[in-house]
Amino acid sequence: MHQLYTRPDTGGFAVHAALEQSGVEYNIVAIDKSQGHHESAEFMHMSPLGQVPILKLPDGTAMTESAAMMLYLADLNPDAGLSPAPGSPLRPHYLRWMVFCAANLYMTDLRYYYPDRHTSDPAGGDAVKAQALVDLERQYRMLDQAIGDGSYLQGETWTAADIYATMMAHWHPDVPVMFAACPNLARMCLNIGKLDCVRKANEYHQNL
Repeated sequence: MHQLYTRPDTGGFAVHAALEQSGVEYNIVAIDKSQGHHESAEFMHMSPLGQVPILKLPDGTAMTESAAMMLYLADLNPDAGLSPAPGSPLRPHYLRWMVFCAANLYMTDLRYYYPDRHTSDPAGGDAVKAQALVDLERQYRMLDQAIGDGSYLQGETWTAADIYATMMAHWHPDVPVMFAACPNLARMCLNIGKLDCVRKANEYHQNL
């Protein structure tokens, strides 16, 4: 059985949705920071950075990095429709957007919400946060342009990348304003939010 260690307002939301869609047997292990769960020896062994989500595999090994978990789950059950098949002309673009969301949106989002982690200057946090917001706007416009008139990042077929992008969009500091500026992205997020696997994950994570 797969075990997802997670808590609300984390990348565990997208992984939870992928688990649900993949059809694998899994359970959720709730990590409550107020109870110090993230500081336990077992947790720190699995995630030395003390971060969630963690995906514990059936063989007992553990994965960190939510995007890697999504890629793994998509390949675990090709019939689940989470990704284009290897060899498909859509596969390179799917991989691009998965990595784009993790390397750009996710990290820029962290700079916005935790600016003090990204500067050694005690007075530099405001500048880090301001630049992060500028970068977020540019990155969401890129997604909006990629979607264009389609329903998803790759036309009329959704993938795990759309789930990941939808999660990130709802972490924006002003979602209504961002959606007004990026109507294609807003439309895609609405479509993704209707998926059964996403609705199931949202019951726990309340991300959307």
